[in-house]
Amino acid sequence: METIILRGQSKINSSLILKLAKQLNFSAKKLSLEEVEDTGIAISIAQGMNTGLLNEKEKQDFLMLLEQS
Repeated sequence: METIILRGQSKINSSLILKLAKQLNFSAKKLSLEEVEDTGIAISIAQGMNTGLLNEKEKQDFLMLLEQS
């Protein structure tokens, strides 16, 4: 499976790309600004967890804080 994220300024062109994707049997979805921000935060957290800057206890403590939010 491949994932492609496109971002454009034109609603007409965005609609055209979504229509083409569906015709080519791609699953396609328009994301809200909140979904884009959430995805960016999730990617940043995942990358940060793999930097080696936190020890295992610090990682677990951080994850526990996220679960409580």
